[in-house]
Amino acid sequence: MTFMKSVVVALAICSFAAHAKAQQFCVTTTSELRAALAAASDGGASANDQVSIELAAGTYSTADGLGRFLYTNTSATSSLHFWGGFNADCSQMGEDASVTVLDGNNATQVLVANSTAGYVDILNLTVQNANTNQYGAGIAVNAGSATTSGDVLLRNLIIRNNHTSGYHGGFRAFARGTHVIYFDNNLVVGNSADNGYGAGELYAENQIYVRYDTLADNTTTSAGIGGLLCAGVPNCEIANSVFWQNSNQDLYVFYDAAMYFDDIAHITGNTPSTIVSPIAGDPLFVDPANGNYHLGNGSPLLAVSTYLDSGTDNDIEGHNLPQTGTTDLGAYLDTIFNDTLEVP
Repeated sequence: MTFMKSVVVALAICSFAAHAKAQQFCVTTTSELRAALAAASDGGASANDQVSIELAAGTYSTADGLGRFLYTNTSATSSLHFWGGFNADCSQMGEDASVTVLDGNNATQVLVANSTAGYVDILNLTVQNANTNQYGAGIAVNAGSATTSGDVLLRNLIIRNNHTSGYHGGFRAFARGTHVIYFDNNLVVGNSADNGYGAGELYAENQIYVRYDTLADNTTTSAGIGGLLCAGVPNCEIANSVFWQNSNQDLYVFYDAAMYFDDIAHITGNTPSTIVSPIAGDPLFVDPANGNYHLGNGSPLLAVSTYLDSGTDNDIEGHNLPQTGTTDLGAYLDTIFNDTLEVP
């Protein structure tokens, strides 16, 4: 699905703080991306603004030798939209996460975004090929020592093949105080962390939502968790998600979890207080060895969930999610027109 830029801008502006200026950057090259991040960070010309960095389809690599892509902001009026999927002049935004790629060149962490006040939302991207000793090799959001933050939204992302010699191979995200984390419609595969949590960590002092995600084949070389650490207060709400063949354990529940229509084999930590309609079994991915994590014919995860509150309208490829009836589990919607109401 493609949105006109006027719609995107309207959505962005309606969420901006009353007294902050909106600033947009249309990015088509790695150097333009670095310049936009510098302008939006502390000391930059747009450090006090509500910034939208809009990335045109293509690959942005740390092979330029300048290290990870970095945003750091402590302004009370700042925030960051970091969105991929745009056409060359950023007049239209698609929602296929595969067309805009941030690549760590197997040499660096990929993306770090730290904000002590404003929200950070990152969507419609592939983040891949990190190699680092930092926590959160692919994406790290608010993972420093700050005690304040805004909301965090990570949506429509492919996070794959990232490695750290520390913890949290795919991602690490924190939200402080009353703020929440939304982790929706993401494919997290083939990430590794030598010390544990190959997929990653979500930590919030408020609610965490994990919906329509596929976390598979993430590993650790230690005796730790290959999958996800989720620590939300009062809980992590996890729905329509697939955890498959992550080494040792798929999920560590730090506080509590409310789980709805999930395919997950191994949970450790605290026992979730709510588990509704768990679905155990091989998801029958089409070709995971070659990166195809669509649900194949005969998958027990097709059209089985009645949990329809996703926080978004589309899957990771831009297909409309059902608004009535039943839906599939995971990042890809493979039962198209399930409710007969898909809108082109």
